[in-house]
Amino acid sequence: MPISRRTGSISKTEGLPSQPRQQPGSACEECRKRKLRCDRQRPTCGTCAESGIVCEINHNRLARGPKKGDLKSLRSRIVALERRLSLDQTAEGLLIGDSDLLAGLDELHHHHHVSSSEGDAPHLPSPPERKLTWDSEIHVQLPPTTPAIAPLPLPHFKFPASPPPPRKLTPIDDLMRADLDQLYFDRVHPSVPIFNQSRYFAQQARQAGGNDDIQADHRTCLQYAMWTLAMALSSQFEASRTPLYNETRQMLEALDMAEDDVARVRIEQVQAWLLIAFYEFARVNFRRGWVSAGRAFRLVQLAKLHEIDSPGVGLDGSGDPILVEERRRTFWLAYCLDRFICMKSQWPLTLVEEVICTRLPSPEIAFQGGHPIQMGFLSEAIASPDHSLFSPLAECAILVTICGRTMSHSQVSTVEQAYGNNAPLDFWLRHEWLDGLLTRRLDALRVNYPVVSAVTDSMLLFALVLGQAAVVYLTSIMDKLGGEQQCQPAVLEYRKRAVSAAQEIARLTKAQEHLGFFKAHIFLPLTISFGLSCLTPYQSRRRSSADEMNATVTAAGGFSVLGPGTGMEMAAMHGLDADMQTCMEALRKMQSFNNLARDFVSPARDEFTGFTFP
Repeated sequence: MPISRRTGSISKTEGLPSQPRQQPGSACEECRKRKLRCDRQRPTCGTCAESGIVCEINHNRLARGPKKGDLKSLRSRIVALERRLSLDQTAEGLLIGDSDLLAGLDELHHHHHVSSSEGDAPHLPSPPERKLTWDSEIHVQLPPTTPAIAPLPLPHFKFPASPPPPRKLTPIDDLMRADLDQLYFDRVHPSVPIFNQSRYFAQQARQAGGNDDIQADHRTCLQYAMWTLAMALSSQFEASRTPLYNETRQMLEALDMAEDDVARVRIEQVQAWLLIAFYEFARVNFRRGWVSAGRAFRLVQLAKLHEIDSPGVGLDGSGDPILVEERRRTFWLAYCLDRFICMKSQWPLTLVEEVICTRLPSPEIAFQGGHPIQMGFLSEAIASPDHSLFSPLAECAILVTICGRTMSHSQVSTVEQAYGNNAPLDFWLRHEWLDGLLTRRLDALRVNYPVVSAVTDSMLLFALVLGQAAVVYLTSIMDKLGGEQQCQPAVLEYRKRAVSAAQEIARLTKAQEHLGFFKAHIFLPLTISFGLSCLTPYQSRRRSSADEMNATVTAAGGFSVLGPGTGMEMAAMHGLDADMQTCMEALRKMQSFNNLARDFVSPARDEFTGFTFP
């Protein structure tokens, strides 16, 4: 016989039909109050009859179980879960995103079990069994649903619209906005000349007056990138610089995540990434700037900025010459940035020269006046024998092209040596060809832009420094043939030219002080480091030779001053010391707001730690 769970005695009801534990109906209020079992006799139950009180029954009592609306909410979530499973949701997403739904079903089933004694409690199914198989799809057994809550077929189901989270922009009042705009065009624009100033301020006025109905996220990102770079060249916004940079980068990354293959690349997005890359080179670190510059280069290629003037290519804004010129300047800025990065680290180029079909940028005066002049192509400018006049940005593009060809020349020579081809003929043919191109370009710079006129234009001054740095850079690869005896005269001649170019870099760096280093090009420390890389070992060799000669004469009983030519030699050495000190002083002044300058100065010894000149 079965044993009773409560008394432990043997039940005598074996074989008899099971009876309900209590009569149907609701318990009276007195039994509920005294927590007694009501026999549900009508009109008066036994407890109320013995007590002599009126037996009252409340027929409006709410049923026990889940709260009102919980069942409907869980049913709708079950529908959403079925839809997600139909879209082959991954196992990890189910465990993380739907664990609360399964827990809710468990709790709902528990409430139902507790309230099973009530006749009006709803009947709910058991909770689903959670089984996950990692070698196949996820199978979750869901409870059967009624036709009223059956899920709709996927083609007819309307996905609920999820509104984007509100963006919390850094508060910038009108006065701060005007100050940052002016700061950008005073200090940043001379070295990043890609915007028409009057067009930009007119657009800002329309936005302030509410007349510009299209305020795209791309334009907002570009404005914040401009202000971020302007803060990098100022001390008054030091506290707001890093938060604004972090917010601008998050906005740009959100734009990249939101774009698809069909959407066209907005020029504002390309320009914003370029400005952020310049900021990171100056204020974050070289690695971060290199990665951001790589994203900008890919966007440049995706937007086909390298073929703006190609026949049959239709681009947005082609009817507006100012917008087309801004696109050209954006490409050439990215092109120069690619060469600057590779000159520092000897990396392969990203934007190759052979596929460019975009004209050189127009002169600055014509561009700012609203009537840009159509210029020639890069290959025509380099091959032209005459001294044509170009804008400072175009001059930088031509010079970094020669530097890029020099890098390719050096890399090809390295590969040739690795393959066992030690014949120097090909090397010297390429080297002399590059030297001829560079010499013609430097002659054109001296004719068109004297140093006096360059003092008023930081971009032009940087172009002159870059030309001299190209001479040093071209000479630096002479070490590949330094051991060849028949090449020693040519190597010595190139080294003399490199020393003269390095001294010219020091003089131009001194002229930069009149403009202020806040207005200097962000990559000016790179060109200064080329001059120091040439002067430092050359001065060391001259001092060693002078010391040896003085020691020899002193040992022979003579004086330390060796004849009439020694005075000139000492003056030249003092001049080299002054040039080196000028370059080092410029790097020390710029290292507080330019990490590129800090990379070439040792903080412990305060000396040059950059390139090693052969």
